[in-house]
Amino acid sequence: MLPLNYNLTTERVRTEKSEPVPLGKVVKGMFENRALLILVLVDIILVINQNLSGTLISYLFNDYFQNKTAMSIALIFNFATVLLLAPFSNWMTRKFGRKECSIAALIFGAIIYGALMLIHTHSAGVYLVMLFFGSLGAGVFNLMVWAFITDVIDNHEVITGVREDGIVYGVNSFARKVAQAIAGGFGGFMLTIIGYVSSTSGGVQQSTQVVDRIYNLATGVPTTCLLLAALVLLFFYPLSKKRVQENAAKLAKIHNENAEEEAKD
Repeated sequence: MLPLNYNLTTERVRTEKSEPVPLGKVVKGMFENRALLILVLVDIILVINQNLSGTLISYLFNDYFQNKTAMSIALIFNFATVLLLAPFSNWMTRKFGRKECSIAALIFGAIIYGALMLIHTHSAGVYLVMLFFGSLGAGVFNLMVWAFITDVIDNHEVITGVREDGIVYGVNSFARKVAQAIAGGFGGFMLTIIGYVSSTSGGVQQSTQVVDRIYNLATGVPTTCLLLAALVLLFFYPLSKKRVQENAAKLAKIHNENAEEEAKD
């Protein structure tokens, strides 16, 4: 496995730092890179959504639909439908751009979940079909998030002149961990607020009012989160397809000039 990992990996950017970069300059560069700040915010919103949705789906199918078989399918849809999009990710990026695809997909997902919230279906089958399409909308960003980070790293180098792959990746990864922690605690808090009675000992029947509230949460949370993430990307994330291509051209020119200078030396 290790020989395959080594031989099939291409290092596209090589940098040699002759002197360390001061921490103050690194932090300043992070705040100058608006794309990083917005990406972190969007990632937090969508990680919270994914984790909360997974939690709420369990309660929804257990207490509202009372269908544990459908629950298993729903959990797969919530987390695994992104795999169906993987073969098309490069085509979507080349044709439309990462930002543009993600915004359209998030809005589509918000519409699907919003429709589920309005129709308030009692059919587990109808819910599963619409959940499948809604999760596809949410999955586009999750599929492309690591490529988003590459764009942000390039943008950071254009802005500051320093390439900080590890710092940018680390900041975003830390933000995702924070979002997971928030979602883990907030899910239980929301269930307490709506009056959910713990059924760990078995035999507890939730009231009609409580199970309806679970349904509203299970559909309202993704509707709100996906729409909010789409609007943040649309109005505040600066790396459109055109900007990404411009950054790539600038960096290619800089790297070529540096290579020519090294060759002369």
